[in-house]
Amino acid sequence: MPTLDPSTLLPLFTQPPSSPSIVSYLSTLTSSSLTPEPETKSYSDSIYHNYYSIGISLSFHPLRGLDSVDVYNPSITPPPRRIAQKPLPTYTNSPEIILHFMSDQIVLPPRKEGEEPLSIKRPIAFTLKTTSTGRDLVSCLGEPTRKGSGGWTGLWLEWSSVSLKNPEGKGIIIGIMVELNDPGANEILTEEGRKKGMGGVWERASRWTWSNIKLFKVDHQ
Repeated sequence: MPTLDPSTLLPLFTQPPSSPSIVSYLSTLTSSSLTPEPETKSYSDSIYHNYYSIGISLSFHPLRGLDSVDVYNPSITPPPRRIAQKPLPTYTNSPEIILHFMSDQIVLPPRKEGEEPLSIKRPIAFTLKTTSTGRDLVSCLGEPTRKGSGGWTGLWLEWSSVSLKNPEGKGIIIGIMVELNDPGANEILTEEGRKKGMGGVWERASRWTWSNIKLFKVDHQ
């Protein structure tokens, strides 16, 4: 299975779609000798190059070049649509994402003003599996900078500034946003979970697997 180290994306950000560096990088994510052709969708502020056969989507700004890379969980089945509509495409054979950290410690903000910050242990490297959950991500990335729900994105978690180690051993900063897969009616709730209802949605979401992960450029590098 091809692997994707998010730290290696940094040189690609701001590159145009025709960049030889991007074409070369995509070739490392497929077992074929040919880089697949993308399905292209254009909007007023972005152009998406969707590579369904390798499970990724590239988002380009018309002026700034590559802004972000989405990787999709191949185990997630798209929701059914009305018969009259074209079926949703399915991303397959997504690369395995491996995060290499500069430290095996997560520094937590102090609970009260004046207190010393706390730190907890984590693996020096984390492999995002198709079965990885919200809890797994928080345990290695710490509490998210932002989180939200609603709209077309569902429930999501965002870490706006993640420190990673690149293959040369240097530290880089990248942004990570993860959308979680809401199991809907298929979710098995405990009695306590039923009592909490939507109020306990974040506790429930900690058990949900991820559906896609966005890796994006941080402007204050």
